[in-house]
Amino acid sequence: MTITTAETRESLAKDFTPIIELLDQRLQHGEALSEFDLMRWLQESEQGIFQPGALSDNLTLFRSHFILMHCLYRLRQRWFEQQSATLTISALHIQRGPWTHCTDKAPDSHDPMAAYYLDIGELDTDREAIDELLTGFWKKMLLPEQLDEDLKILELSSAVTIEEIQIQYRRLVMRHHPDRGGDQHRFCQIQAAYQRIKNRYL
Repeated sequence: MTITTAETRESLAKDFTPIIELLDQRLQHGEALSEFDLMRWLQESEQGIFQPGALSDNLTLFRSHFILMHCLYRLRQRWFEQQSATLTISALHIQRGPWTHCTDKAPDSHDPMAAYYLDIGELDTDREAIDELLTGFWKKMLLPEQLDEDLKILELSSAVTIEEIQIQYRRLVMRHHPDRGGDQHRFCQIQAAYQRIKNRYL
């Protein structure tokens, strides 16, 4: 999808109105939900907003996440203008709250997260930029001392090439896969160790 003009972006933003209406209804009772809860709910056949595989690919995951957050921030704006409710928005906590009369400043003023998600042009972020963003995130999260432990799990020394890591990973997966009689815990350890190493170097 390529968004090239302000008119096209405005038109696309209007297309999200049905999602905003669904979220309005879903959050009416004040139940605290996570982003994951709402994403899964929007995938259910009754809503049918996101495809079943929407969370399995970096690009579609990013776009699904962005659309959901965009709609939540627009809903928060709507409730503020109606003076009907507040809305807490974070990945782990999304919840409608009671309107407070002392709230006279728009919730999105001086909020960089709101500014980002309300800019529909950000939906046009391409796959390469998304992959770089995720790689950068994981590199910041990984502990330096974890590398030695991960190599040990893969039964490797520190002096190995990426190709050797990939070959050893495939060998261990074949040997320890639960469908081949392997140990589930060991298999998960191998998968996690390889994923962390891959996020560092591949």
